[in-house]
Amino acid sequence: MFVELIETLRCPHRHEESQLIASALRTEARHIVEGVLGCSICGAKFPIADGIARFGEPQPTPAETPSPEAAMRLAAFLELTDARGFALLCGRWGAHVDLLLRLTETRIVLVNPPSQVPPDIAAGVVLTRDAIPFAAGAARAVALDDGSGDLVRSAVRAVRTGGRVLGPATLPLPDGVTELARDERMWVGEKNTASDSTPRLVEIRKAAR
Repeated sequence: MFVELIETLRCPHRHEESQLIASALRTEARHIVEGVLGCSICGAKFPIADGIARFGEPQPTPAETPSPEAAMRLAAFLELTDARGFALLCGRWGAHVDLLLRLTETRIVLVNPPSQVPPDIAAGVVLTRDAIPFAAGAARAVALDDGSGDLVRSAVRAVRTGGRVLGPATLPLPDGVTELARDERMWVGEKNTASDSTPRLVEIRKAAR
C-alpha cells in the first residue's frame, strides 16, 4: 500500500468517519508491505500482509485474461490522462492493470482483484466484503464490477463529484451517477450531486486499428 494513500483510507464500520492510523512493520519503496491499520473510534484493526490491506474476505474474483482493448477503454472512459490522484479498479477489472499502467501515470488501487494479479503492481490492493474503505470524494474515478449494493454505493461515494464511474452492462446505474454512454458490454457515467441531471448520451465506438 503506497504510503500517500493511507490518509485517504477510512474505517468501513458504521460510525463517524474515521481516518485510519498506520503502523508499518516493513516498507519497500514507499509502500507498506507488512503492517496494521487501526481505527481510533471503534478500535478495529486491519492487517496489511504482502502489500494487501485486508478489511474483510470477499468472494473470490474469477480470473480474466488481460486485454489491451479493455485497458485502452479503461484509460479513455475513466479519463486517466495524468498523474493526479488515483483510480479504483474493482473485481475483474484489476486483471488489466499491467496493460493500463502502460497507458497512464494515474495511480491505480485494486479492490478485490483476481488472485492472478501480483499485489506489487498497483499503488494499493484492498480486500473487502461490504464497503470500499476510502474517504468520500478521495478517488478520481472507479470501475465497478458486479457486487453488493453496499459495496457499489460506497465505491461511488469514494469518487469525487464530476469523476468517472464505469460498470458492466449487467450492473444497474447507481444512484448519484449520470449516464454518459453505453454499449452491450459496459456503461460509463459521471458522479453528480444533483438528482435532476440531464444525461448526455453518446455512442461508444470501437477504436480503429
